[in-house]
Amino acid sequence: MNAYNVYAFRWTIKGIENINNPDLIEEDELLEINTQKHLAKRNIQFFVEKKPSLNMLLWGERGCGKSSLIKMLLNIYKDKGLRIVELRQENIENIYHLYREIREAENYRFILFFDDISFDHKDAKYRKFKSILEGGIEKTPDNVMFVATSNKRHLIKDEVLKTDDLYSQDEINEQMSLFGRFGLILGFYPLTKKQYLNIAKHYLNKFGIEPLDDWEKEAESYAISRGGRSGRIAKQFAIFKLLQNND
Repeated sequence: MNAYNVYAFRWTIKGIENINNPDLIEEDELLEINTQKHLAKRNIQFFVEKKPSLNMLLWGERGCGKSSLIKMLLNIYKDKGLRIVELRQENIENIYHLYREIREAENYRFILFFDDISFDHKDAKYRKFKSILEGGIEKTPDNVMFVATSNKRHLIKDEVLKTDDLYSQDEINEQMSLFGRFGLILGFYPLTKKQYLNIAKHYLNKFGIEPLDDWEKEAESYAISRGGRSGRIAKQFAIFKLLQNND
């Protein structure tokens, strides 16, 4: 692992891979999530300073900044020794091989990042994941933090939670206990109209677009046509207007 001049990595069945061009996000690009940013930054600050810190779960609406917040944290703290390893949940079973790599890079602090995870009733990997988060016989490296994003607060698909069967309910309770392994839970909620328009206006200004009098109605219509308001949709609207201006 070349952690000296690379900030981000990907863990695959073949081992560790460098991500040579990580998508780093500036803090001022993330709007209307100030509470989430403050808590996440403080947690990572503690982590890189080797103070007590917590595994993090970021859950909520698509396009509201969960993954972008992690990219922002890497950008802020990369020069203080923070590194990130992106994993897929299907590769969780060979994570102990990754531990060996990380233990050798003791001067760095690693986020093990699981993006957009969820489990269903046929997937037993949640037990493995829960065991790893709890800490099995092998001690989790001191320089590791687990961070996950999910559209589901409890990491379990909605249809799995709908049952009246006693034994099924016991299984669900076990599955939902995975949620409790994350000490810091940050929720990302649907944007209000005002929040959405604030973000859209930010990007219009950034791209040098002078909005017309009816731009707010147009921005709302754009969001409705794409399934709802989010920071991602607000940025897409501004780029759409930029394309129109260039015609």
